[in-house]
Amino acid sequence: MSKGFTLIELMVSIVVMSIVSSVILTGKYKEDEKMALKMSAFLFSQNLREYQEKALSGESIVCPNPPEYICGFGAHLREGDDFFTPFVDCSNNCNTSNHTMTGSDLILPDVKFGPKVKICSMTKNNFDILFTPPDPVVYFNNTKWAAGEETINLCLKTDISQIKAIKLNHAGKIEIQ
Repeated sequence: MSKGFTLIELMVSIVVMSIVSSVILTGKYKEDEKMALKMSAFLFSQNLREYQEKALSGESIVCPNPPEYICGFGAHLREGDDFFTPFVDCSNNCNTSNHTMTGSDLILPDVKFGPKVKICSMTKNNFDILFTPPDPVVYFNNTKWAAGEETINLCLKTDISQIKAIKLNHAGKIEIQ
């Protein structure tokens, strides 16, 4: 008798290794997508906190149409997009500003979510979040927010049942669920 493996034994072991590796790689792909969703939610909430901080600190930025003043820092969101648009609300009079993103504002480059993440649902299909100094006061679509909370749901483009909810209350508290 010779010592070694038969051709059938080698083929069976290759088939078993192929099945095991395909199961492992499929599971890893799903976990990578979930991690991208989680990271997008954390980065989005971190950006919102940064805009709050800029409003609190009274950061000095030059508005595109002097002598306009900085009335706040915010983000423009649209349901279905895989990005959001940060902006600086600029106006001649902050008391009469519309507290939404307009053509006279300083519009910053879009911030993309992860490659497979989008905004799935919000309270409204389209809205602006704005933090105004010095408190900061929170505005949603030109409404000074007095109570309650808004929810922005991020999801995977490939599986909309996978959701991360970002909740923002009237005091500016940001939570990820």
